[in-house]
Amino acid sequence: MTVNSKDRIVVAYDGSPDAQTALTWAIRTALLTEQPVEAVIATAADDLMPQRSLLWGDHLEEVRQSAEQVLGEALLQDASVELRAGPAVPVLLDAAADAGLLVVGSRGHGQVAGLVAGSVSQHLARHASCPVVVARPVAHPAASRIVVGVDGSGGSDAALEFACRRAELTGEHVVVVHGWRDGSATGTTRREVPAQFMERIAEEERLLGEAVAGIQGDHPDVHLVPEAIPVVAWRALADASAAATLLVVGSRGRGAFTGMLLGSVSQQVLHHAQCPVAVVR
Repeated sequence: MTVNSKDRIVVAYDGSPDAQTALTWAIRTALLTEQPVEAVIATAADDLMPQRSLLWGDHLEEVRQSAEQVLGEALLQDASVELRAGPAVPVLLDAAADAGLLVVGSRGHGQVAGLVAGSVSQHLARHASCPVVVARPVAHPAASRIVVGVDGSGGSDAALEFACRRAELTGEHVVVVHGWRDGSATGTTRREVPAQFMERIAEEERLLGEAVAGIQGDHPDVHLVPEAIPVVAWRALADASAAATLLVVGSRGRGAFTGMLLGSVSQQVLHHAQCPVAVVR
C-alpha cells in the first residue's frame, strides 16, 4: 500500500491506546473521504520530553506491526506505516507538510506522551501547515452533531467551512457556537438587566446570524444551529462538546478567541473538551 496523495491523513502513532484512538479516527474519516492514511512512527526521543524512552528493537517492531494490523483490517485502498528517525514534533511537522490532516492522540507514551497536557500539542497545532485533530473518545457515543466555535475572524470562517464539509459527509448537523463574554463584563441580577447588556446580546446574535447565513448558501444540505452565548468562549465550547462528535476551532481568532493557540484559551479547550478537537487554519 502506497501513500502518494497530498491530501493524505497523517497519524502520529506510538502503539499507545490513545494512538490507537487517533488511528481509528483517521480510518473512519478516510472511509468517508477516500483519503490515504499514513501512520508515522518517530524513532527518537523528543527534545521537549527527553525523559521518554526511544522506540527501538522488538518494541518498535511490535508498534509497527500493530499499526499495520489495524490499517489492514480496515481494508483501506491506500494506507501505509512509515518509520522516521527523529523526535516526534519535527518528524510529524515534516510528515504533515504536504498532508491534508494531522491526527494525534490526546495522550500517549513514548514519542507522543502528554500531547494535550504539555507543549507538544501546542507546538504541532501552532506550526503544522494543515488542520490538526486531537483525537479522544466522545463523551456520548450516540452524539450526532459537530460543534464549531466562531468569532467573526478569518480563522473561525475556516473552522466553520471545515465543520460544514465534514457534516456533508457524516449527515450530522452543525452547532455554531459564539461564546462572546470576555470575563470583563459586570454581573447582572434577576431583578435588573442593564439595557447595555441586552443591546450586546442582540448585536452578538445579529453577527452570528450573518455568519451562518453566509455559509448556509455554500452548504444548503447542512443543518446549522446558531447559538450566541454570553459565556467565556472556552467554557461555552467545552460544555457544548459534551454532546458532540467533533469540536472545531480556528487557529487564530479575535475577541474571546484571541491567542487561541498561544494562551490559556487553547489549553482550556483542549483540556476540557469531551470529544475530538480539530484546530483549523
